[in-house]
Amino acid sequence: MFVFDILKRDGRRLQPIAAIVGTGMLILLAGLWFVQIVFAQRFETNLIRQSFRTVRIPAIRGKILDRNGKVLAEDEPRYNAILYLEDLQDQFDAQYRQLTRLYTNGHPEAITSKGRLNLAAGVRRRLQLKADCDVVSNITYRVSTRLDEPRMLNTNGFIRHYNDYPYVPFQIVPNLSPSQVAIFSEQLSAQPALELETQPLRIYPNGALMAHLLGYVQRRDMADDSEISFTMPDYQGRSGVERAYDEELRGQAGLKSVLVNNLNYRQRENIEAPNEPGDDVYLTIDLGLQRAVEKALAGAQSQTRGAAVVMDPRNGDILAIASAPTFDPNEFVPGHPSYSPAEAERLADTKFTPEVNRAVSGAYPPGSTFKIITGIACLESGLDPDEVFDSPGEYHASATHVIGDTAGAGKFNFERAFYRSSNTYFIHYGMMAGLRKILEVARRFHLGEKTRISTGQEPTAGDMPMPETVGISLPLSSTPDVCIGQEVTATPLQMACMLCVIANGGTLYWPRVVNCDRSHDTGEFQTLVAPGRVHDHVAINPRHLEIIRRAMLDDTEHSADGPTKAEGPGSAYAAFHHYGRSPDLGNFRVAGKTGTAEVKSVGSKYKRITWFDSYAPYEDPRYVVVVMVEDGSFGGTTCAPVAEKIYEAILKRERDVVSKSQTLAHN
Repeated sequence: MFVFDILKRDGRRLQPIAAIVGTGMLILLAGLWFVQIVFAQRFETNLIRQSFRTVRIPAIRGKILDRNGKVLAEDEPRYNAILYLEDLQDQFDAQYRQLTRLYTNGHPEAITSKGRLNLAAGVRRRLQLKADCDVVSNITYRVSTRLDEPRMLNTNGFIRHYNDYPYVPFQIVPNLSPSQVAIFSEQLSAQPALELETQPLRIYPNGALMAHLLGYVQRRDMADDSEISFTMPDYQGRSGVERAYDEELRGQAGLKSVLVNNLNYRQRENIEAPNEPGDDVYLTIDLGLQRAVEKALAGAQSQTRGAAVVMDPRNGDILAIASAPTFDPNEFVPGHPSYSPAEAERLADTKFTPEVNRAVSGAYPPGSTFKIITGIACLESGLDPDEVFDSPGEYHASATHVIGDTAGAGKFNFERAFYRSSNTYFIHYGMMAGLRKILEVARRFHLGEKTRISTGQEPTAGDMPMPETVGISLPLSSTPDVCIGQEVTATPLQMACMLCVIANGGTLYWPRVVNCDRSHDTGEFQTLVAPGRVHDHVAINPRHLEIIRRAMLDDTEHSADGPTKAEGPGSAYAAFHHYGRSPDLGNFRVAGKTGTAEVKSVGSKYKRITWFDSYAPYEDPRYVVVVMVEDGSFGGTTCAPVAEKIYEAILKRERDVVSKSQTLAHN
């Protein structure tokens, strides 16, 4: 009341001051109300955000399997010895006190006149970090020694972890062997702060087998995900099936929230979303046949550089696809015993280029295997296959360009010119048909176009110009070379697709290497790539097709014992009859065509690209086999023997299936 009495007596002088004070108090009260009521939810959210860390839990990656369910890639458990740093706080403090005493002994100025400790913040931080490192280092050495794998602490790695992720357990001994897991469980599992952690590790049980097709995985980069505080080791497909079907294989990652204290140590954790395993992906590949193909290809010559493709001409399924040299995809997976950061240097080899998938990524001149195309063009242009051409044994394309002929001089009809692979014959009649006609037939088989294999490993479509561009992209003077498969290029997979058309009578299928996936949750199968997808129906005169097919059979079956010894054997006869001995394939008849091309290498040197394109059995084609080897001798001596070994494996595979079926029937 006294205040109001004063205001009444001296109201004019004090009233403005009172108004200012009152207004200020109202503003303070309003601000307090906003802080306590309006912004309370925001502050609470910020507090929670500062107190919780979000940790991403990767899912178990799905398996990759062959057509029979045999595992080609899978995740297996990886066991690591880990430390929970928050459970070591007492040891950290004890070690810190000991280090502090040692420090003050050498720095008496750190003790005040009243006997109190007075350390600068930077000194305290260094001593605390040293204490924590000492504790973890001692535990690491003691545990690793007990596990028969003595190791020192990676101090820099620990400091990074300590500064950024102390709420996540620290790994001290990774990738324990089964015997080490047993020792840990028996002798170390009861010790505080120490635990056995299980993480999925991608492995390829067959090593380098099928590496180019399967591809490999590497650590996934989560730097762009600002909502995630920490990501446990997670992998992403970087090439091949692993990359093309990464979404199906990876599954759904989980999330857990970790409550931390003021030191950023874990207090408790909750699973917010469990991880969901990825689906299994099934290929059309036959693992046993793939193994036989890679073995045969590797044995073609010393340090083979080449490729081989086995397809089913009835539906376009790829049964085996190989490229040499190869690599071990396990060497790209951090944590795998075979992991080698230096592997990248080997893959960078500019001569052997083991990272290149030569079956689909490399385009090469097809050599005399292209005479299948040239032959069809000549027949459609009116060539009488019985007409005899007297070959001089070489062709003079120009005054300076003479094309040799391994078939030699002599008289040739179409069939003999084909199985003896006469360059001169096919150039002579190819010139009559014309370059545009030859390219038109090649494009009818869709050479020069990507096969669109679902793994996406097809950087090139090869070089097969459109007929209307003759004279622009390819001069008419190139006709003699094109007739025998020079000046144009194709991939081994493209040639295999072409051979499927010859084998099945005119249907060009899209090649299929991935079949379906199997849901981990429901077990249901879902088709990823439909079987038997028709790309085109290639128009070929049935009579012309039969002439080509018969000539291809002669390439492997025609011996020198014809009406005259001068006829000579087919260019692949020796490989399929082991130089006079009985054929190992019996009645399993193979039709094929050898090829040898030359390409310019370093400087003025040339290297050979050798081929053998084939299908079998002749009467009922079920397999197409294409083999290509760089720097070989000739198609008949380098590639045909590889194909013969592959057909031996195919025949054994079929016999085993029949034998197994008969055994089951009797049971």
